[in-house]
Amino acid sequence: MKNKIMILKTLFMFMIGITIGCFVGTLYLGREKGSIYYQIGFIVTAIFIVLSIYFYKKQKFEERIIYVSERWPYNDAEKVDLKKVKKFFENISTEDLHEKDFYVLDEQTCNDLNLDDVFKEINITGTTAGEQILYYMLRTPKIEENELKIRDEKIEMLNNNYELREKLQVILLGLGKQNKGQITNLFNSKKEVNKLKKVLCNVAAILPVVAIISCFFIGARAYQYVLFTFFLNVFIHYKSAKEIEEEVNSIAYAGRLITVAKRISNINNDEISDYRKRIKEFIKPLGKIEKKSVYLAATGGADILIEYINILFLTKIRGYYDVIDTIKSERESLIRLYKLVGEIDALISMASYRERVSCYSKPNFAQKNQYISIEGGVHPLIAEPVSNSVTLDKKGIVLTGSNMSGKSTFLRMIGINALLAQTFYTTLTKNYNASFLRIFTSLSISDDVNTGKSYYLGECEALLKILNSINDDVTALCMIDEIFRGTNPVERIASSKEIIKYIMERNAISIVATHDIELTEVAEDKYEHYYFCEDVDENEGLVFDYKMKNGVCKTGNAIKLLKYLGYPSEITKASEKEVEKSLKK
Repeated sequence: MKNKIMILKTLFMFMIGITIGCFVGTLYLGREKGSIYYQIGFIVTAIFIVLSIYFYKKQKFEERIIYVSERWPYNDAEKVDLKKVKKFFENISTEDLHEKDFYVLDEQTCNDLNLDDVFKEINITGTTAGEQILYYMLRTPKIEENELKIRDEKIEMLNNNYELREKLQVILLGLGKQNKGQITNLFNSKKEVNKLKKVLCNVAAILPVVAIISCFFIGARAYQYVLFTFFLNVFIHYKSAKEIEEEVNSIAYAGRLITVAKRISNINNDEISDYRKRIKEFIKPLGKIEKKSVYLAATGGADILIEYINILFLTKIRGYYDVIDTIKSERESLIRLYKLVGEIDALISMASYRERVSCYSKPNFAQKNQYISIEGGVHPLIAEPVSNSVTLDKKGIVLTGSNMSGKSTFLRMIGINALLAQTFYTTLTKNYNASFLRIFTSLSISDDVNTGKSYYLGECEALLKILNSINDDVTALCMIDEIFRGTNPVERIASSKEIIKYIMERNAISIVATHDIELTEVAEDKYEHYYFCEDVDENEGLVFDYKMKNGVCKTGNAIKLLKYLGYPSEITKASEKEVEKSLKK
């Protein structure tokens, strides 16, 4: 394969040399021998330009095949612009996509579950569409099983049929990442076409044609007209391009999207027949966009020739004017095609993720509310995770334990597995059985200096959002780390007791991590008690097993940790005496 690439690269460079030689020879012979040599020379030069482009494209295609096969199933550690990744989710409404049976994961829960890092762990997409739709899918978990099963079938197919998967990946690399511009802005563009500029550009584009034709009749004297029209159009090109550069780049990307979608629809394979059918439906009204975008993007190599053509004939500017109205009128078809192609790339990423992890299982969805059972669940972002298991049937958990013992990680483990179950039919567990859940968390609240919002106010708002979002139809999974830690103990405990009772009186599962032992006495018929703990070794310091245990942890490690770090003994001993007094009361 690599020898073939070397041959193609050599042929490409040879053709470029011949092309340059033909062009120079044409100019010389035309001037010395007559206009007939211009005619013959330009035709021969054009043939070698076409051959150069052919070998260049063929070389790039073979390089894609090697690239795809060598990196599977691992992430190639490309830097990801998360701001760009999130644009589709932020700018495109679910109504445009005809989405159903889903809910939207809120920002607080995303931050608490480290969703950006989960995305990076899964992502090996080769396209901007793929990475944006992968993120979109993580933010819109399903609450019905049918579509999840379809996704699972596709993921299994992509893992089992490596020839089809590689073919799809190679085609998708033809779309690639959009380095300049943002196509979601194009989807929502409100810019109006300047009709006068459109007419002037069309007139200016005709001038080089007239100048070139004149070469056949007046010979060398026509050079000055060719040069004049070239420099005129260079001026128009760069002046206008600045105004519409982002849209032009996005139209070029949309054109590549349509071309790539066509290639996918032409794959003769029944396993993706539903994708092929929907692609053909969406691309019917988009043919004009594909045609006009052909010359809008040049990247290097043989494409530099296309860039000169773009400048000479103002193809980028004219293409933009011709197609922008079509994009507005066919906006929905273009968005849905974008989402469909991106979904294929996203499912390839999940197929690779299943290959990379040491153990995963598919979820079983219980036909009842307020139920979750996880056996051997692990956190996907921890290199050597410790597994934990839990079963809750119309009950919640009050989780106690010392600092850094694993409480927060346990909460995140449950939340991320519930999310992956309802997005990609995949969990990092030995067994996952649960109701369909709406996940809400309040784990990592922070002060907002810009708005002057206090930590406590941030907690209040996050908890109120959870309480207002509890839906009777779909069980809410509410996970809270230290209710109202930002206020005084008396008011914190009083309000916390009422909140955890309120949640479990509704269609919800509540898991609350706390240092307040008093909360374990509330609603014991509705809450089970578990804890995490550690030991302090004089040599190793804190030693954790990160295993959840049944019961209530009535000791902490705060003073032990102070002693290990070398705090003055008068502080640690006095602190221990105060704790003993408190426990006796």
